[in-house]
Amino acid sequence: MTEGRPATWEADAMRLRDVRGEDRALCTLYGLSAIGGCLVMGTLAVAFVVRNAGAGPIGVIGNFLRDATGNLASQFIYADLVLIWALLGAYMTVEARRYGIRHVWAYIVGAPVLALIVSFCLFMYVRQLRIAARRTEHAAPRTALTTSHAPTRGSDDHH
Repeated sequence: MTEGRPATWEADAMRLRDVRGEDRALCTLYGLSAIGGCLVMGTLAVAFVVRNAGAGPIGVIGNFLRDATGNLASQFIYADLVLIWALLGAYMTVEARRYGIRHVWAYIVGAPVLALIVSFCLFMYVRQLRIAARRTEHAAPRTALTTSHAPTRGSDDHH
């Protein structure tokens, strides 16, 4: 940590180009999933709005909720999605506290606004960057200690 900067600065500064190995693969997976989800769900949302544009903004929302809960099959899917959203909201809150991720509420609120696939994958991307930053942060001091302060065989430095 650099003097005068908060403890989370290093994690905030971590970018995909700085990430290696498994962390990079996971960040790539989460990022591509968010982009793909945004494209699919955005296309569906635009199609729905265009089809229901005559109803006005409030009418579009009403039509969406009516269609989402109009029969038992759609109620089943909608209820499942809401329950998963609630569970993932709790998970994201716990993980945000663990890894110092700010504004977790935006990822949770983003689920019904953007799509669960987009907001959750964005959260997981940021989470993985934080994990990678912690690994890098913890690996550097250990390496420095073992190479510069460890007594070598035959040395007189046996604390």
